[in-house]
Formats: sequence, C-alpha cells, structure tokens
Amino acid sequence: MKNVRHRGLQLPVMRKRVLVLMAVLFGPAAASAQIAPSKTCDAAGIGSVKLTADDGAVTILDVSSGTTQGERAVSYCLVKVRVPAAINIWVGLPTGGAWNGRLQSVGGGGYAGAVTVPEAAIAAGYVGITTDTGHSGRSGAFGMLEPGKPNTSLQIDFAYRSEHLMAVIGRQLTQAFYGRAPAFAYWNGCSTGGRQGLMMAQWFPDDYNGIVAGAPAIHWDRFQAAMIWPQVVTRIEAGGAIAVEKLTRATEAAVAACDAKDGVVDRVIDDPRTCRFDARALVCGAGGGTEGCLTEKEAVAIDRIWDGPIVDGTRLWYAPERGAALNGLAGPTPFPIAVDQPRYWVYFDPAWEWQSLDYRNYAAFFDRTVAAVGPLMATDNPDLSRFRDRGGKVILWHGWADQLIMPEGTIEYYERVVKALGGAEAAQRTARLFMAPGVAHCGGGAGAAPQDLIGAIVKWVERGEAPDTIPAARALPDGTMRTRPLCRYPERAVWTGAGSTDDAANFVCRTPQH
Repeated sequence: MKNVRHRGLQLPVMRKRVLVLMAVLFGPAAASAQIAPSKTCDAAGIGSVKLTADDGAVTILDVSSGTTQGERAVSYCLVKVRVPAAINIWVGLPTGGAWNGRLQSVGGGGYAGAVTVPEAAIAAGYVGITTDTGHSGRSGAFGMLEPGKPNTSLQIDFAYRSEHLMAVIGRQLTQAFYGRAPAFAYWNGCSTGGRQGLMMAQWFPDDYNGIVAGAPAIHWDRFQAAMIWPQVVTRIEAGGAIAVEKLTRATEAAVAACDAKDGVVDRVIDDPRTCRFDARALVCGAGGGTEGCLTEKEAVAIDRIWDGPIVDGTRLWYAPERGAALNGLAGPTPFPIAVDQPRYWVYFDPAWEWQSLDYRNYAAFFDRTVAAVGPLMATDNPDLSRFRDRGGKVILWHGWADQLIMPEGTIEYYERVVKALGGAEAAQRTARLFMAPGVAHCGGGAGAAPQDLIGAIVKWVERGEAPDTIPAARALPDGTMRTRPLCRYPERAVWTGAGSTDDAANFVCRTPQH
C-alpha cells in the first residue's frame, strides 16, 4: 500500500480514501463509527505519549475526561500540552464513537492569552484544538521584554508558531489516541482567529485543508494604527469624547438615510460604500439645545472618523463604515489594543500616551507602526499558490457593520488574491469572500450573520462543492427568523420584489452595476 508523508506522519492513501468516501456517502458519523480510541484517557495511556515539536521539547501537563454542554453532549478526552517557552495547547479528543475523522483548530481573539476547552468543535465531532498563543492575559504587554527592547520570541509564538504547533501536536495526539491520523484538518477563526488562519495558509500551507477566516485581522499593523484615529479626531475637533448617545444617533441617522438604497427597508445598509450621509445634517438648530443633535465640531469629528485616517490628502487606511457602531473606537476611552500596540510593539515604552498624536505627527506614527509591526504581524500576502496547489480552500467573510476591523481592508486583500491567482475565476477555485450587510465584529448587529461556515468549507474541500452563497440568519424581536443569502463577492443579495423580505428564498445574487 502506497504511503504519503503528512507533517511527519505516515497516512495510508487507501484508508484515507475509504474514510472520505464513507463521510461523503453517509455523513461524518458513519466515517467515525468504527474508530475507537486505542489509548486510555489517563496519564498511563494518552498521557504517556511522546510528543515532539520544532525544538523537540513537549510536556503533557494533564489528561482528563469531560462532556460538552449544550444540545449535543459528546464525551471527550482533554489533553493539556505545554511547548516552551510557554505555549499551552489543549486538544479535545471525542470519545464514544463521536469522532468524525477530522481535526479543527479554533482561533483566538485580540491578543489571545487564554486557553479553553474547544467545546463547539468537539460537539460537532472534531478533534478540537485551542491555544493561549504563548502568554497569559489579554494585554499586549508581552510584546516588550523591557523598556526599549522587544520580546521577540513571545511575539513569534503569538504571530504564527503556536498556531502551527496546534496542527503538529493535534495530529500526533490524534494518531496516538485513535491509531490513525485525521483525514482532514480545518481552521476556524474570526478577528485574530481569521488572521491566524490566513497566516497558516500563507506560511504553513500543509497544515490545514480548509480555512474559515472571519473579519480577519490580517493588516495587524495598519488597522490597529488606524484604530486610534477616532480618538485623535474627537480630541482635536470636539475637545474630547463625544457622548455615546450622540454617536449612536449618528449611526442610526446614516442607516435611516441609506437603508432603502437596496430596495429593502430593514435597518441595514447593504453596501456602505454607496452611503455618503453627512453628520452635519444632525447639527443643532440656532438657539436650540444640544440634546439629540450635534454641535458643529462634533459633526466635523464624526465625518472625519467616517472618512478615515487621511493626512495631507493621503489615505493611510480605511474607516469604520456608516452603519457601524462608533463607540467601539470613538467611545469614552480608546480600544485597548490601539494603545497596547504602540506601547509594547512600536515604541517599547509603557508610558507612551495616545494624546501625543495630532494631525502633524500621525502619518509618522502610522509609518513607524507599519515598519515595526508589519514584518512579523502583517498577514496580507495574496500569493496563496502553495495552499492552492495542495487543494486548500479559504472562506473569507466580513460584516459590513464591523465596529473594530475595517471591512474594506478585507476586500482589498481579496482583490489582491484575485490578481495574484490569475483572475476571479481562477482565484475562486481556492478563495471566496462573503460580505455580511449589517453584521458587526464577528457577529451581532442588525444584519443576518453567516451560519455553518465549517459545514461549507468541509463540503468544498471534501466534495468539491464550492459555496456560491452562505446561509445567514438573525432572530427578530417578535421571535421569527430573518434569513438571507450571503453572496460571493462582488455579488450582492437582491430582493426579487415578491414574497417576504425576511425569507432568503426571495433573494437572488447579482453583481452591482456601477
């Protein structure tokens, strides 16, 4: 029987083909029905396995049993692993015949810094994996070893090493526990997790067969530098933070002004790039109060936030879209990451204060951030050819009402992927982008959020069923459900003009006419 090498493990081709055929014909449960653990879930069993990583030193800290909570109770064996210097990786191995033959690494958020049981992945039958990325706590302070000096090793662990080791360690434990390697490996993440997944496609294309990357924080250097722009603008233009109620009023007014452009009134702007609502329309009338309206200076500030960081006529990065909540970045205090990055990754000075920024030095701050952070953390290489050549697939998605990560950055990246892979038709054999109108950062908002993205990537990888649409849904206040199709970019969902606008069946995907 012919063997192929798969990240250091020998995987019989015929066994893999049989497993895949069973999964396709009868579903994951059939493929896993005969897979029983060959090791016991204790220190003497799976806990005694010798694991290796890039430096050869791996420690199994603990082995325990558990059961997932929620609709589907699945028993599992949890193996806690430590890789030097301080990367914690938890691997949940389904038991009781529940394993579907696959592996799923689950991405983190922000600066990560915590590790939890990957219950959703385990409950769905996957070997589930999570990591703290090599440090503890949500702050970005780990990026600085001491004032003036970066902690390069921990930065690398956070940037890519820990995520790569999730695949390496996960495969070894899967092989040891079940007596066979996973047939397929998937990445599932949003925000930081989206960046992590695309980092794997770009740097370690052999690690995962399919990647779901939502609201991907791939422009880690640029969008984080742009995150502080709303604070700079409101301080300079309005003398300080604008009341949250006024920020909310501006967002609601923009939605009201542009909602009907797509032919459906649903409190959602289909494509905010078509909305040019001006905050000056909310300026208080002469002689009146300021409650429920804006001062001239507040309106100027909000318009500059919507314009994004433009200095001396040069656009440095994109802006939060009209329709996104403004208090995420322009609230009473800055978003923490927008301050942590300059302090601990750019200037290596914990005393640095964002109030030092103004219109004169902001471009220099932006450029210094890109130079300091970009080489390690920017994950926007559009050349996915190595991942493509091994059959890898990527589903990108982003909410148009994302209040933290600017969605136009994801569109720009995707358009560069299209160019790098030889045009839209060729690129969409490997990567597809789905924009979600009205959806906030990784979910929430007034729009319908994508559903079962992992199911979509599995069908694409294993059955060749490329998704033209992704089902999306949102629970309405009256207890009913609004459903919509998310169309592959650049298409948009258009109401047919007949039937309920809360039913996805009454929408078709069309390319907008400019």
